[in-house]
Amino acid sequence: MDAHQVSRLTARWIENLSGEDTTVVSGLGVRPLLALLAVLADGPARTELTEAAGGPYDGLLQTPELRMALGLWTSPEVPLQPGVDRLLPPEVRGQLTDQAALDAWVVEQTDGLIKRMPITLNDDVQLVLASALALKTKWALPFNEYPRGERRWLSRADHDLESVRVYDGPTGPLTVVTVVGTGEFDVRLIAGEPGQGRGAVLAAALELGGDGVTGAELLAGASSSRWKRLFSSEKPAPAVEVIESMSPVPTVMLSMPYFEIDAEHDLLEHPEVFGLDSATDKSRGHFPGLSPFPLAVGQAKQAVMARFSATGFEAAAVTAMAMVAGSAPMPGGKALKVSLDQPFGFIAVHRPTGIPVVAGWVNYS
Repeated sequence: MDAHQVSRLTARWIENLSGEDTTVVSGLGVRPLLALLAVLADGPARTELTEAAGGPYDGLLQTPELRMALGLWTSPEVPLQPGVDRLLPPEVRGQLTDQAALDAWVVEQTDGLIKRMPITLNDDVQLVLASALALKTKWALPFNEYPRGERRWLSRADHDLESVRVYDGPTGPLTVVTVVGTGEFDVRLIAGEPGQGRGAVLAAALELGGDGVTGAELLAGASSSRWKRLFSSEKPAPAVEVIESMSPVPTVMLSMPYFEIDAEHDLLEHPEVFGLDSATDKSRGHFPGLSPFPLAVGQAKQAVMARFSATGFEAAAVTAMAMVAGSAPMPGGKALKVSLDQPFGFIAVHRPTGIPVVAGWVNYS
């Protein structure tokens, strides 16, 4: 699976969401469905879905920490074409019966992180195609948790200065803090300058290239002239301060809120992002590779959650298409203090491939 294709789809989606509220999306959960439907479609629907997917269907990302699954349910009136077996084998297919059966599949595939299939099963629905994913990872370096006002707050001290980098994004500098998991997944926390919105920060973070400025360079004063405009002596980057530390070893002191986000998205609010403009036209069928029965997309939704705690990170998403007819410091070493008490973004990333699993925005202001 191509990281660029998933990042591109995720960025386009986020840029088209209205508002600045806390939310989370999973482009990784959507892309397999778009790529599968593109292969099975014809006419304009095929063209649009192919463009949105960015490439052919190439399987699911599976690791010990990330589980992905596909499911296809059909009514007795909808026969499947023989070629469907090579993409959606019999073991992932079932008969469309009731909402409870769909919900049970969701609970099983997400280990209970999501309870319900996001589409509504009614008499018009003839076929449901869904993906599910569940990610659970533990931090290599856990946080301490403490109350701060009405919220739970997390903090830790990390001697790895490489965990903080600053990038010169298209709309301004971005601070990226990488929280490393014990397996193959990390979570990147992203802060922009005040006034930078959700779409700009996350879209830029999903497309970042280069090495940026390291935490060690921040402490040294960032001698490179091309970065000089980013820095002041006390606040060298968004959400970052240089402070005195009790530790003689250079340290990254990170503080941030615990967060748990649940969101549901209607993909048909942005059909152009997902290549679903033509596929929703009920005046004709669009998927002859799937069934000789004429089918059009009637619902397309995603339920998604993310939880960042002191010990680890959990995320899950179900995407479905329904077809119808600390203490005061003493002088000592220097430390980078990163305080995410402003709106910030997060991206859970598969370290070996760079594929983003979920991306979201935390706005508790």
